[in-house]
Amino acid sequence: MTGRLIAAGLALFGLLTGVAAAIVTEALDAWGYSGYAAMPLDVEIAIFYAAMGFLVTWRKPRNLVGWALVTIAAWDGFMALMTALVGAFDSPDDPAARLFEAIQHAGWSPPIWAIATLLPLIYPDGRLPSKRWWWAVGFASFGIVAYLVGGTLSEGVHGSKYTVHNPAAVPELQGFATFLVETSEVILIAASVIALIGLGVRWRRSTGVQARRLSLLFWVLLFGGAQAVLRNFVAMPIVVDHILEVLAAALVPTAVAVAVTRDRLYDLDLAVRRAIVGLVVTVTLLACYLGLYASLSFITPIDTAFEAGIVGAAIFPIALLLTRWVRQVAWGRRVDIVEAVTALGQRMRDRIEVSEVPAAVCEEIVNSLHLRFARLELETPDGGRTLAEVRKCADDEAEPVTFVLWHRGTVVGRLLVGAPEGRTHLDEMLTQALASLADQVAPVVAALRLDEELLRSREQLVTAREEERGRLSRDLHDDVGPTLAGIRLQLDAVRAKLPDDAPAIELMDRAVTAIHDALGIVRRVAYRLRPPELETLGLVGALRELALFLSAPTLKVETQLPDDVSALSQSIEVAAYRIVAEALTNVVKHAKATSASVSLSINGEGVVVEIQDDGVGLPTDAGSRGMGLKFMAQRAQEIAGQFSCQSTEHGTLVRAVLPLRNR
Repeated sequence: MTGRLIAAGLALFGLLTGVAAAIVTEALDAWGYSGYAAMPLDVEIAIFYAAMGFLVTWRKPRNLVGWALVTIAAWDGFMALMTALVGAFDSPDDPAARLFEAIQHAGWSPPIWAIATLLPLIYPDGRLPSKRWWWAVGFASFGIVAYLVGGTLSEGVHGSKYTVHNPAAVPELQGFATFLVETSEVILIAASVIALIGLGVRWRRSTGVQARRLSLLFWVLLFGGAQAVLRNFVAMPIVVDHILEVLAAALVPTAVAVAVTRDRLYDLDLAVRRAIVGLVVTVTLLACYLGLYASLSFITPIDTAFEAGIVGAAIFPIALLLTRWVRQVAWGRRVDIVEAVTALGQRMRDRIEVSEVPAAVCEEIVNSLHLRFARLELETPDGGRTLAEVRKCADDEAEPVTFVLWHRGTVVGRLLVGAPEGRTHLDEMLTQALASLADQVAPVVAALRLDEELLRSREQLVTAREEERGRLSRDLHDDVGPTLAGIRLQLDAVRAKLPDDAPAIELMDRAVTAIHDALGIVRRVAYRLRPPELETLGLVGALRELALFLSAPTLKVETQLPDDVSALSQSIEVAAYRIVAEALTNVVKHAKATSASVSLSINGEGVVVEIQDDGVGLPTDAGSRGMGLKFMAQRAQEIAGQFSCQSTEHGTLVRAVLPLRNR
């Protein structure tokens, strides 16, 4: 807590001295004097660096970046105040004026050089890249101290309403002081280049959020160095010179502010980060207004409030665009929740098949919100089951963020997403957007869950039905059939013992015929319940027997069947057999084909059954005229399978994909 208070004190000191320097300069009307040329830069550094340094140190008191910022602000604010107070006295010989001139002449340089040399070495975590970089710190510190000593000893003047000479200058040491200043300038320029190169190397070696944080400061410092060289070697209006100088210094805390707001550097909370964005926008607008004001003032004097208002009106459209751009840079790409939900709803309306809806949801979430991946899971009694998953990077192992999908007080599923590329987390805005999308997706997942439950119930009913049909078929075949056959044999024996002219002969013949018809009915019912060939020959044998039975001189039926189908349940076997039987019956009756083939395979899709013929194809109204296609489609759908029938160049292809086992 002591460290935080000290840092807060330094920040407050820098803020107050910077503001006081600006007030004193304005009161003295001294902005135009040469001694106050650097005052806008000093005031800006004192205020901006104090604010950002306070936020960093208060949240991360051990981070040296925050301490560097508040120290720079306090030092520069004090120097700015000393500069402002030099001209506040009536005589250049006033002891206070001479003291303030000596202080500001000697001490103005350390904070400026620290920004260029020391700050890049410890950004953003307050530590050097490695111990090997201590020599760079020593090298830069030596240059700063040397420049400070040289500046203290060298002659100089402060120009205001009168000229104040540096009282600490030593005439006998001017040669040494000049050599010290020039040498230290070379050292500090070299140290700045080294720090910039080091920052660039760390940036190129980093990835994700860390790379973006380093890149912001790298480009800002590169701009600062470029504008310094430009101002030294290219003559330009004083207004432009000051704008470039102030802008270069302001971009450093702005880069930190963007990293804080966009990438949650130093883990500042949402309210603070919003305040930072608001401050950045305000300062940017003010700087834009003052820059245009100053530029127009250089061309033509602006003396009235009306003319100043004209400048404000002229900059208004630019200000709107600039505000939008600054907010986008600070926060990142904003998410339009209404647009995302609308696009998601449109995608779901365009998907006819229920099974395609989860993939559409994941695709839309990944594309609209620029996420690494999205996975939609369904909550089932057996645990979570993945409905769909969409990834931008196949080898991405980012830690997912989970959103629970609630519908009518029940957890129906989960939405798992990966943070956008280059980030390790979801910010508050993106989290709120995904939470809203999750609320929209939850009813869809609930409907899918209900659909699956209904399908599972139907599959269970189909399985139970086939088991019951098998039992009835066996009972009819094993019990009722033999009983009727025995009764017929007994009646035949009785009739054989009766004389040919016996009155009961006719009745006996009618009874035998009735029993024979009953046996036929029992066989047909048993076959409809479950083909006996499946019981005796199995699915493969039954299909081969069926193909052989339907083959004729004008129609050749071939089969391509696997040897082992033991993985199939009874309901799957019956469905496959019935579909093949119905399809071949249609070939015999309607196709006018000379050949047909039956194939059955088991792969990743499930059980694939195909019946191909070389006939005339399907009529256009085939689906509405007969019950055969509807019968086959119903057989497949009731066990969660898929069915299709289409004409090809060579005839008709019937295809059914059935699950390996009922769930």
